[in-house]
Amino acid sequence: MTRVDLKTRLSLFIGLLLGVVLLLAVYAVLGNSKRAVQGEIDAVMRLAGNLLDDKAIPAETTDQTVLPVLISVFDHTRHLCVERSGANAAASARLCPAAIDDRVPDWFIAHVTTAPRALRVELPTVDGHRQPVVIHSDPADEILEAWDEARPLLLLIVAIGFLTNAIVVFSVWRALKPIDLIRDALGRIGRGDLHPGLPKATTPELRTIIDGVVELGLSLEQARSDNQRLLRHSLEVQERERRSIARELHDEIGQSLAAMDAEAALLHQRVGATAPELSARTQGIRSGIATLYDGLHLLLARLRPAGLDEFGLGPTLESLVADWSGRCPQIRFEVRIDVERVAGEALVQVYLYRIAQEALVNIARHARARRVSVMLCRDVDGALHLRISDDGCGLPADLRFSGDTEARRRAKPDGDRVGLGLLGMIERAETLGATLRIDSLPGEGTTISVRLPQQLLL
Repeated sequence: MTRVDLKTRLSLFIGLLLGVVLLLAVYAVLGNSKRAVQGEIDAVMRLAGNLLDDKAIPAETTDQTVLPVLISVFDHTRHLCVERSGANAAASARLCPAAIDDRVPDWFIAHVTTAPRALRVELPTVDGHRQPVVIHSDPADEILEAWDEARPLLLLIVAIGFLTNAIVVFSVWRALKPIDLIRDALGRIGRGDLHPGLPKATTPELRTIIDGVVELGLSLEQARSDNQRLLRHSLEVQERERRSIARELHDEIGQSLAAMDAEAALLHQRVGATAPELSARTQGIRSGIATLYDGLHLLLARLRPAGLDEFGLGPTLESLVADWSGRCPQIRFEVRIDVERVAGEALVQVYLYRIAQEALVNIARHARARRVSVMLCRDVDGALHLRISDDGCGLPADLRFSGDTEARRRAKPDGDRVGLGLLGMIERAETLGATLRIDSLPGEGTTISVRLPQQLLL
């Protein structure tokens, strides 16, 4: 029963209750018909018995005409028939008791038919003997009459029952139809639509439920707004910290490495050819400093993309892809950039760059791809599209999903970099108000698409 909805339960219960009432009504009609048949048969048999008692004539009486006439009258009376024996029985064409009309159904006959009744008398003959005669009850006509009276009532009961049940079921389904709409609205709220269309309340109880759903949507909207604001603040703080760390690394470690390289170069120049071993060591120091400087340059590029503010998102993405192309020569990179700068606040460009950056990191580390495509363009509605796709192995089974993503979904509890990378992309897209979609199939690669509506770029 837990799988049967409320409308069906109420309809079945009311239908069952109505069926019981109709059965009782049918039973009452059949009971009245049976009492009518039995009463009529009892009355006519009682009358026949009284007449025979009053008019019985002994065999030695001289008047032998009254009883035969009375028996003949009984033979032509409704609900009675006379069974004779001997030659008179063979000459009689009448069936006693008579057969019931075929129009009467068997179930009705079985319900209203009473036990057969009979009176036995001996009819005196002219030669002084007595002829046995049996007067039977004959309910055939009465049963047909009872059926003719009961049939309209039974049809009326069935019609009223069917019509009443149809009206009740229709009323129940119409009254409870808002429940289905409320259930659908709750499903849409669960999928992120916090203002679903709600039906008009038809009862105070439904009004209370609908008001509760509206309040739930408003509360979730406020909570989502607060969450987006906190997330945005967290990401802004993260970007500021990255800029600060990048500046400190550039100013402190960069200058220190430059000073160390200058000292090593000066030492190498002074030693010259007089101390070949020391000269080789100073050259090795300079090579190590150059390696550290290259690593510092890559680290600074990840902390703060160079040229994003000066040149815009398009050229910076091209530079990012070129950098990964140099580091991953086994991968063929394809770039299509139709947008140079993105209007709106500076964080829009930064977050889109971070999404592309994290996607390329994941591809290089995990995808085993041979071909990568990066696209930045606008559609006819003015919305901005960022799309990164590869032909690699696809996402792991516990991270594979498709469709519009939800914030903070699918992060692995053990803090795996793949899960955290996806989580970071989802959080940034949610902060921008963009739609992020991740489609992945085993062995067919992964596609990450970000769509930012035009109104968010103004």
